[in-house]
Amino acid sequence: QPCWTKPRSGSKLDPLPTAAAALGDMDMEACKKKVAVGCGGCVVLISIVIFATCMSAYVHLGPDDQVLLKKSSGKYVVQGLGSHQLNPFHGREWRKATLLDALEYAEIQDVQTAIMRVASGPQLLFLGPYDEIKAVKSKVVLQKDEWIRLVDKRTGGERVEQGPGTITPEVTETSPNGTEKAIFMNMGTSVIVRNKLTGTKELITICTHPSGVFVPLPLQEIEETRGLIYVLPHEAVIVRNVDGRMTVYSGRAGQSTAEGDCISNEMAGVGGTAFFLPPYSKIVRMSWSSYPNPNEEVDTESGATTTPEPPSPSPSPPDRRLDASEDSIYVDQVSSSSSSAPKKLIAAIDLRTHKSFYQYEVRTSDNVKLMLEGTIFWQIESVPNMLAMTSDPEGDVWTRSRSTLIAAVSNVNLATFMVSFNAIVLNAFNSRKNDPFYTDRGINMISMEMTNYFPVDEHTQAVLQEIIRETVKRINDLQKQESENDVAKEKLVADIELESNKTTLIETQALNDKLLAETAGATEGGKVANTIGSFLDGLNTTLSNASVRLDLFTHHKRLVSAQVDAEQLSTGNASLYLAPKDMELRLQMPQEL
Repeated sequence: QPCWTKPRSGSKLDPLPTAAAALGDMDMEACKKKVAVGCGGCVVLISIVIFATCMSAYVHLGPDDQVLLKKSSGKYVVQGLGSHQLNPFHGREWRKATLLDALEYAEIQDVQTAIMRVASGPQLLFLGPYDEIKAVKSKVVLQKDEWIRLVDKRTGGERVEQGPGTITPEVTETSPNGTEKAIFMNMGTSVIVRNKLTGTKELITICTHPSGVFVPLPLQEIEETRGLIYVLPHEAVIVRNVDGRMTVYSGRAGQSTAEGDCISNEMAGVGGTAFFLPPYSKIVRMSWSSYPNPNEEVDTESGATTTPEPPSPSPSPPDRRLDASEDSIYVDQVSSSSSSAPKKLIAAIDLRTHKSFYQYEVRTSDNVKLMLEGTIFWQIESVPNMLAMTSDPEGDVWTRSRSTLIAAVSNVNLATFMVSFNAIVLNAFNSRKNDPFYTDRGINMISMEMTNYFPVDEHTQAVLQEIIRETVKRINDLQKQESENDVAKEKLVADIELESNKTTLIETQALNDKLLAETAGATEGGKVANTIGSFLDGLNTTLSNASVRLDLFTHHKRLVSAQVDAEQLSTGNASLYLAPKDMELRLQMPQEL
């Protein structure tokens, strides 16, 4: 119950309450004390509430802590290590900082302005009041031989970064092709680049880019990588530029290279060359007629040749395709030849001897239709002359040779042709060998050979075959007789030689027997002479008369001979024959008892 009351009617408030109305017997002092205690309690309570409210907004933040405060006028952040007194009447949002390492970056967007930015590591990333992390990505790590093209989607600009290093792309930058390898330049590698501003193409070689490692500049695009085109000593290659001018690269010794070529000194030598194909230039491919061996089967659709039994590989064409998969570097020359023969594409012109087969139908002066088969050997000596006059030299050679043989055979009859067809073909070839038709085209005719001929008409062919069979039979009979005569002759020569050898053998054997006998007699006589000499010399002191000593030796030998005869008769190893009386043989027969 209050200690004072308000006046009931429009009087001022009386500050001193009436005790009688409020408390009865309570005095004014007690009422004041009670009011003072009540007011003090309210103040203390309010203070406690205010203190608690303030202490609830007092925060301690760690190194990666952040508080986003929201008020009616906007947002602000409080971050970092320490204690902070915050406004308790502002909204709060606790956030953690994002730790980015050295190979990471974050894409951040301001939600008020929608502006994107990039924060690159390493760092402890604290966001702004209106920032949001859209993505955390890895940086692009480039090795020493790598590069990357970054395109700004907002402005369309480009920048090229080359390794080694780490690249942090901007938010609006993209890499269409990602990380790419640098091109190592050498004497055998070139690069065609296109400028995106002008659209022009440029050839980059080791001469124009001596650093050896090629990385395109901004707004440069690598069109292709081209290798060095080698031209062998027996080849020639024709290149046409954007203006239509022709350049001949010949492998023959002494051929100079075109302006702008970059070839090392190591390639300088006898024969052969090499070049890089410039941009806007193409290698000219010529369409030559193909005349395969008539004994081979030709596929009319593909122009390929297949040989019947026995199988054998088809002859390879004289050209060497530089790279069949790169048709973009070739331009086909329109052929002006009206030949219906199969065509073949020639990119590298062979400067060696070419071999073309022919099969011509001709008529003799007596109107016999013949089919001639053979080969033509020819060679290209001047590529510029050939290029200026014809696009099908093989077809021109074949056609011109046909007219030459037709004119030559039409002047002789069949009999003359059969006897001397080789001489007819040779004379016809020699008469047209130096024809301006060939020299103007830079062609050198080497030789023409005929390997076979046969009549087209079946009746004539049968008659000719009969004549050939009879001629062959006569030749075979002559050869057989000659062979038999040769065999008989050789047999007679062998017999004579054998008898001569026998005579020589007999004479040699007789001479050898004589020599053996003389040698044996000389040996035996020597022994006897030595024996007589020793016997006579031993009696010199006893008998001085030489005749007496000789008689004594003779008597001794007779006794020795008689002893030998007696021994042989006694052993039965000898036969007894009665000799004439002059042998003085005496037999003493015992008398019978």
